[in-house]
Amino acid sequence: MNTLRSRGRALQRIPRAQQGVALLVALVMLVIIGLASVSVMRGALNSDLIANNTRVQSLATQAAQLGLAYCERLLNDSTPSDGSDMEKLHTTAADAPAFYNTLANWADANVHTVPEDWMASADSSFSPENRPQCMVEQLNNTAGGDDRQFAVTARGFSPDYSADDNGNPASGSVVWLQSRVVYE
Repeated sequence: MNTLRSRGRALQRIPRAQQGVALLVALVMLVIIGLASVSVMRGALNSDLIANNTRVQSLATQAAQLGLAYCERLLNDSTPSDGSDMEKLHTTAADAPAFYNTLANWADANVHTVPEDWMASADSSFSPENRPQCMVEQLNNTAGGDDRQFAVTARGFSPDYSADDNGNPASGSVVWLQSRVVYE
């Protein structure tokens, strides 16, 4: 209980016993603020990881599109209507599995690697360690027509791509794209 006593002219308050409630409230508030801060930092880190994954996936997709365009250009430039074939071409038998579907075939001589000058840009001097690759397969025409059909398959790699000894991705992104080209 607070009482006032008179000692001469000055009044003095007698302190009562403190119970430490303010300290307890301050500690609880610090814990709540700390947990909220950790939650916000985790959310920001997750957002950053998602954005980076989207970026490398987009870069791999762009590389695969470049590889597809490169092989389509080779096919168009070297396959005129007179029937001559391009230099690196694989013919798939009607009952055989697709050549592109076996990972070991991507180390074959039938694979084109996009040259550095195709990847050059006036805005950037970046040259990826793993350039896009593509292959062209001539498909047997099962319909019996005179048209010639080709499957153009490309794969593009993200900048952080690496592979194990068997050629399987160890890290990073690989995007595969395919188009069909028909000459009638």
